[in-house]
Amino acid sequence: MLRLFSLSARPAAPLVAALLLSACGPAPDASQTSAAPPPPAAAPEALEALEAGASLFAQNCAICHGASGKLGLNGAHDLTKSNLNAAGRTYMVVNGLGKMPGFRGQLTDEQIQQVVAYSLTLK
Repeated sequence: MLRLFSLSARPAAPLVAALLLSACGPAPDASQTSAAPPPPAAAPEALEALEAGASLFAQNCAICHGASGKLGLNGAHDLTKSNLNAAGRTYMVVNGLGKMPGFRGQLTDEQIQQVVAYSLTLK
């Protein structure tokens, strides 16, 4: 009769288990773990662009959308609930839709991007 396991292999089992456990290393304690790193601070240029976008929004958009983006006069959408991304909002600002006028020719490309970036912050 062929034996697949010998009795002499059994004493080695605790040794193998100990080696495997020691290879895993100890569990980290609270002092070794750290919270996720804080998000990077916005660059000064980005903050200036958002401030410019807020000013342009106040001059050109707030009349219908309101300062908070929620007003909705003349059918203006509530920007805080909009699912449009930056590309979709850029298209809307450039071309307009329905009662909303397009701002091509009134705002530069840079100004349009600033307004769009600002509008994405409205929540």
